[in-house]
Amino acid sequence: MIRRFLRARELDIEKASILFQKYLSWRRSFIPNGFIAPSEIPNELAQNKFFMQGADKQNRPVVVVFGARHKPYKGSFEEFKRM
Repeated sequence: MIRRFLRARELDIEKASILFQKYLSWRRSFIPNGFIAPSEIPNELAQNKFFMQGADKQNRPVVVVFGARHKPYKGSFEEFKRM
């Protein structure tokens, strides 16, 4: 992951570290627990376009999304930002 930030800043370590710090602060503000629980996005799950399927071998969440089932958003702004 750090390599991605280095490539984005042409291998300049100082610029990449600043970008990485901004990313971490953004990540903490949008996903404070490190993950989004299904109870936090009930409107998206109710539309049957978004399904959580457990975790893979590295314990990352597996999600299936059907884009054709998208409907205009009717939930809260906080839930919209997380999606």
